[in-house]
Amino acid sequence: MTDALAGIGRSILGAAALICGARIAAAQARACETLGPDSAATDAKWTAPLNRPITIHARDSSLRDAIDRVGAVAHIRISYSPDLLPLDRAVCLAADSAAVGRVLSQLLAGMNVAPRSGGGDQVVLAPQTNPAVPGVPEMASSLGMLDRVVVTGSAMGASEREITTGLDVISGRQLERENSDNLSSALDSYVPGVWAWAQSPSNLLSSFGSIRGASSFGLSYPKVYIDGIEVANPLLVSHFAPDAVDRIEVIRGPQGSSLYGTDAISGVINIVTRHEGANGAGENASIRSSAGVTQSAFAHGVLRQEHAVTLITGSSTQSADLHVTAGSIGDFIPNGYSRDLTANASARRVGARTTLSGTARYFMEQAGSARSPLLVTPAPPPDSASVAPSATALPQSVDQYTVGVTGTFAPNDLWTHSVIAGIDGYSLSNVQTNLTPIPSVADATLRDAEGSATRGTVRFNSVLHLVDTDPARATFTFSAEQASLREVSTAATPPADPHNQNSAAVARARTIDWQSSTGLGTQANLSLRNTLFLTAGLRVEYDSRLNASQQFATLPMLGLASVGDFGPFTVKLHGSYGKGVRPPSTLGHSEFWQTRYGSGTQRALDAEEQAGTEVGVDVLVRHALSLHVTRFDQLASGLIQQVAVPADSNAESRRVTYFLENVGQISNRGWEFEASTGVGRLSASGTLSFVNSRVTKLAPGYTGDLVTGSPMLLVPARTGSVNLSWLEDRWSASLGGARALDWINYDQIALSQAFMSGKHPAHELLGAQLRQYWRRYDGGLRLHFAASRDVRDRFAIDVRGDNLLNYQRDEPDNITVVPGRTIMTGLRIKF
Repeated sequence: MTDALAGIGRSILGAAALICGARIAAAQARACETLGPDSAATDAKWTAPLNRPITIHARDSSLRDAIDRVGAVAHIRISYSPDLLPLDRAVCLAADSAAVGRVLSQLLAGMNVAPRSGGGDQVVLAPQTNPAVPGVPEMASSLGMLDRVVVTGSAMGASEREITTGLDVISGRQLERENSDNLSSALDSYVPGVWAWAQSPSNLLSSFGSIRGASSFGLSYPKVYIDGIEVANPLLVSHFAPDAVDRIEVIRGPQGSSLYGTDAISGVINIVTRHEGANGAGENASIRSSAGVTQSAFAHGVLRQEHAVTLITGSSTQSADLHVTAGSIGDFIPNGYSRDLTANASARRVGARTTLSGTARYFMEQAGSARSPLLVTPAPPPDSASVAPSATALPQSVDQYTVGVTGTFAPNDLWTHSVIAGIDGYSLSNVQTNLTPIPSVADATLRDAEGSATRGTVRFNSVLHLVDTDPARATFTFSAEQASLREVSTAATPPADPHNQNSAAVARARTIDWQSSTGLGTQANLSLRNTLFLTAGLRVEYDSRLNASQQFATLPMLGLASVGDFGPFTVKLHGSYGKGVRPPSTLGHSEFWQTRYGSGTQRALDAEEQAGTEVGVDVLVRHALSLHVTRFDQLASGLIQQVAVPADSNAESRRVTYFLENVGQISNRGWEFEASTGVGRLSASGTLSFVNSRVTKLAPGYTGDLVTGSPMLLVPARTGSVNLSWLEDRWSASLGGARALDWINYDQIALSQAFMSGKHPAHELLGAQLRQYWRRYDGGLRLHFAASRDVRDRFAIDVRGDNLLNYQRDEPDNITVVPGRTIMTGLRIKF
């Protein structure tokens, strides 16, 4: 750790010395000029209500928050089109008895939007024409990545310029234009270093192949939040309503643990919902309906449909909205149907010094219990202990909900306080999983996941603005968090006779388990001339899921960044170190490991840990081109694998049981590249990642199939994506693709057939013998497109295509089947 930090410090400080010597235009722009009282002549320029004098001071604000705060202080309603404004851009807001029109003009300088009186208490931020294209309003630039205000990398929100860790922001409006409601496709398309496998409708759980390498076996996942409320199980967050999402913020690596605590071993995802009110053209409702056909090599004429209703009321200072989406797909394989329903509701009220918002989400999905059509099941021998079950008529089902409230209060220029309180829960029934080398369709000792859990979280943050002079700024954040989890599981119990051949017929015991965690943390952020930024954080957390001797986790983070402007170029150098911990008894292990008898050594399992560094450079060229290069080097230890072992000592036995074991140490290293550009109405982006995830040391007593030096299974060595989009006044279009290449996984068909044949004793298919079933895979290009055309002011036609190259197999293994090419058309109506 010492060498890594020293390396980061030498790299960043050396470059910082050069940058600090340059003339920094951004540093001059950082100083906030306070608008004083207007003269009588200046005041006469504005008509009511723009002539109302207001006094307002706000720091670290986004343009959206600044506009909303002006409306709250002046008691006016401000309407605008979100497509014409960079609402997440950091701005400075300071005025003493200045007219509303003057304050808004200062905020909107250079944005081709100006305030106009709408009569009464209404103000409209109206577009001005672009001199280059007369009569055409200029769209907001999306490339000002250093100007954006984000909340995930900071306890209260900060400009991305000041963030010292790698952070990606996925625009909700881009996802809406693409009609994308799938978290895996959004991450694969826009976030380097993260790969989520394409989800089959008959698989209700998300599956992450790589988040900067491996952070577990089959259960790698980031810590997921919805409006700052932690979800009870991240694997259940697979779909979202694109109309309801403002942005998705992603931290890669363990650097987020100092803010977000245990379980953030590989990263953090925060889905931020919209709170806009009926802005722009004043639409209060919209209906979207689309239908199409999915191709399949195993079925004909598979119908797919999606429908959505959106209701919005209020203004930017006091709003409420409701988004409901529903969809279904037919049997693309026998019994492979799926139906889902998502409902999102939110409300917000903005005051002069306070903001209060609430969010609620419900998601439901039902799917058939399909088995792979690629697996031929022979008749089992009479003495076989594991029999492949026939497809059950019971459907799989998942219900997930989130309810919470967020409040911020700034009593003065010195302190800002916030509180987030929420509940997230879920219930599972008959959910199929495939987290062992031998798939559950072949091994009857593996049961379907069932159970439920509810997590309640309360988090307090207070930010002290200790220093705020022209050359330097310093803030200190103090946080406290309490979380409780109630888990109800229906674990299978061993049969009275352990040699009973009918091993699938076992009793299930309902158990209730309570878990809790308490975290206290602090973070210091220092800024010098808006050029050099230092972040140091430490969180100490008690977690009842950790072993008795390790129930306190210490989670540090240290980061350094330097930003400078050189003519048309803005360059940011950043480096950081972080450490994360995941308890061994997580919901994933208890619900999804499918351990029939439980592990006799589970109480002795060590926690999974990951620590490491990242160093990167970001280059922005006149808001027209951005480039990001990041190098990461992480060491994971104690990763837990479910290992299959013979159920008894009989050398010819074909009975299998499962145990959890710590593997040892895993090295995760690689490079991440990201680029985006915009020319007029055309924008393009791309990502490329190289990951080397290998076993460097095995734990004593490990009995699985991995060896020192072997690659981690299911981790692609290369991933990449390309996205193009065109945005016009009345129509838009996008085309994109993503692909993973070069990973090792089991030959699931050959292994399942060997297991079900009854010809191989258990010891021939387990441990080191499993390596004969390793197979190298190369995925296909997942290509998608979307287009929308407004035919009238209130009507639009949508066209969407997914999996255009019609790949259905060999990702992530050769037994999984996903839907083929899908073409959908639809109609949107606005009211």
